[in-house]
Amino acid sequence: MTTPSPSPSAPVRGGALDALRFLASMFVVLFHFGDSAPIPLADLHGVWGRGYLATDFFLMLSGFVLARAYGPGVVSGRLTLSRFWLKRFARSYPTHLITLAILALLVFEASMIGRTPVNADRFTWSGIPAQILLLHAFGLGGGQWNVPAWTLSALLICYAFFPWLWRTMRRLPGPLTALTLGLGLMLVGQALSLTLLKHSLFDLPYQWAMFRAAPLFLIGLTLARAVETARWSQDTARLIGLGGGAILLVNVAIAGPDLVSLPAICVVVLGCGALKTTRPVPGAAWGAKVSFSLFMTHTITGAVWFGAIQPLVERFHPAAATIAWQAWTLWVLGLLAAVAAADLYNRLIDAPLQRAIRRRWFNAPISARPDPRPVAEQSV
Repeated sequence: MTTPSPSPSAPVRGGALDALRFLASMFVVLFHFGDSAPIPLADLHGVWGRGYLATDFFLMLSGFVLARAYGPGVVSGRLTLSRFWLKRFARSYPTHLITLAILALLVFEASMIGRTPVNADRFTWSGIPAQILLLHAFGLGGGQWNVPAWTLSALLICYAFFPWLWRTMRRLPGPLTALTLGLGLMLVGQALSLTLLKHSLFDLPYQWAMFRAAPLFLIGLTLARAVETARWSQDTARLIGLGGGAILLVNVAIAGPDLVSLPAICVVVLGCGALKTTRPVPGAAWGAKVSFSLFMTHTITGAVWFGAIQPLVERFHPAAATIAWQAWTLWVLGLLAAVAAADLYNRLIDAPLQRAIRRRWFNAPISARPDPRPVAEQSV
């Protein structure tokens, strides 16, 4: 009798953004596994060489989701900067340490039996301190060991400024102003990157991780402000999302410029983010939970599959290396292994660990008055 009923306005997990999160994770895996395919994927079509666009999507989505999830608590003062940052640190850093430890153990064992890991130049023991301390955002450690970790390094710095940034964004009067600012950030960032660094903003080398991540994170905040202030119908939001998706698909199909793909991705986030999820997309909630684990652990799976399992199969079954359909089947099995390993990691390690952390560190309510717009916490 004393337990309140669930609010009918509580969000339903498994919406379009959750589905897109998993698809983007898979695109990153395809990008990183592409060179190990029987025919390198980038040689088949230019789109397979642009997996960095999926990482850009994650950086923007991080700003968008955090603003929607934590924005009300930050603005009202219920959520302090220290508590917010610690929650994000606790969400990402343990997984970083675990994946780094597993990779280090695999490389050590390989060296003990006289095996050289694939891309051995990435796994230098002198680079371990920079990896542990997540110094990628300061130009150290990028491209070594667990490559996706550079995004965590840059985002943790962005998180430190999130409360101030979001309060500033809330001064924007409406969606048009927010979207204009977001587009301006993209164009100015690209222009500065091309002028100063002689390289596109959207695929900057690892030593410029912070320069790449910060504008995209800010753009995510502008998208969140646009959704917050817009009064679009659900049909309009759906049309926006589908329109952005169509532009994106056409542009990548013709290997068009990134300066078209990135705004199209923003439009997709805008439309999908404005949709109210009343009926879950099949498998999307599971995909959203697995996506972070997949993003962080696929380097391990790739090292094991292409460095140990595939050579072993080809040794005892040579046709797997010489017959095209068997070679492709073996490669596709590597993709499925990455998803299966991520699911196991999420179920057996990440989810239990996060539950323990929440009970131990964040069990005290931040306010006697609950947030009227609860949003389930999910990693990006």
